[in-house]
Amino acid sequence: MTRVSSQVEWRLKRLWYGCGIAMLLMVAIVSLVPVPVSAEMTNDKLGHVILYFFLSGWFSLIVPRPGLLWRVFLLLIAYGALMELLQGMTAYRSLEFADGIANSVGVGIGLLVHFSPLRGLLIRLDARLDGLKR
Repeated sequence: MTRVSSQVEWRLKRLWYGCGIAMLLMVAIVSLVPVPVSAEMTNDKLGHVILYFFLSGWFSLIVPRPGLLWRVFLLLIAYGALMELLQGMTAYRSLEFADGIANSVGVGIGLLVHFSPLRGLLIRLDARLDGLKR
């Protein structure tokens, strides 16, 4: 098994960051559209943890080096807080402090993905896709 370098020079950087931006846009849409009464959950905190785990996991995979993980952490917590504030400004959603905490927990756990074998897989996929492009 090959050891993954701690610093990566992504060949398809636009693709990987574009996927992350698309995920952020999807979260914004899901966070800000009205929820039908039948679809409302009484305790949706696990959903917040999972959603922000995936966001954080993705961005933790594509940061070039571990020293930048703190930026992922702070920016995604700020993004989650912004979504909560925007929800509070609508007539059909509400700002919930507990949702912000759940978002932050998901972000924190997601950072661990940086140190998982998934990073090596993405690095190899990046190289392979770049080779196909040429």
